Amino acid sequence: MDKQDPIHLLKKIQKVDAPEFMYTRIQARIRIQATEQLPLSWKWAGGLAFGMLLLLNVSLLQRRQSQAPDTAELLISNMNLYQSNQLYHE
Repeated sequence: MDKQDPIHLLKKIQKVDAPEFMYTRIQARIRIQATEQLPLSWKWAGGLAFGMLLLLNVSLLQRRQSQAPDTAELLISNMNLYQSNQLYHE
């Protein structure tokens, strides 16, 4: 078997003619897909769902921050560490 055997097989391939008006059909389908849009009710529903999810996340985040103390301060106080940010005593 030659290494060039697949190349010789490729040279035997003949050109095939495409059906008539195929290019115009492809272009028409591309234009139709480009002009399609979601219905207005779906857009409103998606926006409303996103807004409600955002509102839920913000409310849960605020509730959690108001209930729980700062974990870093809690850890420092439990370990009896020095809480000052000053590195040097002047």
